[in-house]
Amino acid sequence: MNILHVVRPADGGMKNHVLTLMDNLDENRYNMFLACPDAGDWKKKINKQNIIPVELPLKGELSPRADLNCIIHLAGLIKDKGIHIVHTHGMKASLVGRLAARLARSFGAKQGTPMVLAAVHNSVYNYSMPKIEKKMISMLQRYLARHTHRFITVSEALKTEIMFWEGINEENIRVIYNGISIDTFQKEKSPCLKLKLGLNPIRPVVGTVARLAPQKGVSFFIQAAFLVSQLVEEAQFLVVGDGPLMAELQEEAERFGLEETIVFAGFYPDISEIYPLIDVFVVPSLSEGLSITTIEAMAAQRPIVATATGGLPELISHHKTGLLVPPGDHQALAYGILELLKRPRWAKKLATSAREKAVTSFTIHRMVEDTDRLYQDIARELEIVQPGRIVHAGA
Repeated sequence: MNILHVVRPADGGMKNHVLTLMDNLDENRYNMFLACPDAGDWKKKINKQNIIPVELPLKGELSPRADLNCIIHLAGLIKDKGIHIVHTHGMKASLVGRLAARLARSFGAKQGTPMVLAAVHNSVYNYSMPKIEKKMISMLQRYLARHTHRFITVSEALKTEIMFWEGINEENIRVIYNGISIDTFQKEKSPCLKLKLGLNPIRPVVGTVARLAPQKGVSFFIQAAFLVSQLVEEAQFLVVGDGPLMAELQEEAERFGLEETIVFAGFYPDISEIYPLIDVFVVPSLSEGLSITTIEAMAAQRPIVATATGGLPELISHHKTGLLVPPGDHQALAYGILELLKRPRWAKKLATSAREKAVTSFTIHRMVEDTDRLYQDIARELEIVQPGRIVHAGA
């Protein structure tokens, strides 16, 4: 079966998700293709030699002329490679990929193909935007849904959201949770790394790992850090990640007088080394599909305080695997941080339960197995026989 993944400009969680799928799905069963911006960078990170990314000059924002060129280019690729499933990731890739699949059918693609599988990784409708803009997006998505055979959402919250806003039938949606390599995040704390980052090796660290973009709510982390610093003088704070708000957030930290207390580490290549340094992990997001950094922190057995938005309550059960607070409330965030700092034995118990949940529910094996099962369901519809498995008795 020939699978084409279509990806918008991506870093972090979505990129890791696609790379994990391509590296772990059975290459004897699936021929994998990837259309993406910055194909050279993707090629360096793909471990399988038979997967060659195709450059797709897709931009993050709407760009009618460039998007039309992408649609035509993709339609030709779909027809030439005999693609059975176009698997899109993110709203922009979904827009272009679905229209390209429809165009490919008019170009004479094999009857019944390609089928379109749209993966929804993040919330669109939780973003702050005018009501008319949200309504227009909803109308466009409802139109595109007519040309989409299946949907994947990475959380039940996203499933509910697209059912409401886009009118999608529940039976056409499969929830497949993100998965990570759990054991990668069982590392020892390194005092030397704390020093290297500019942290005091013996003082507690309250930290977050995020792309520095509005929906990640890092400004609320800084405001909470200020409140915590007034009550726990030895506390220090760590922000790991890069993004468009870096300079703005650094200026905000300076306004609160936190320049000596908070470290902006920027991008760090091996994030698994960071989690052991953090005594309380904070997820201040205003919008989340299903936070991979939170799953990583769970696997690393970190005490967690997170906002109750999107798929986060599916990861963190309040007072069982961490603490949940309302999004956009820096005072509640600060209170949660203080609870975990002041009650280390209880915090450790929550962290242990969080790791157990990660081991049970959020592994690569489970994510890949669930995706494979969905691909096989589609193969049955297309009457394709897959190696090692009879998919259609009459094929």
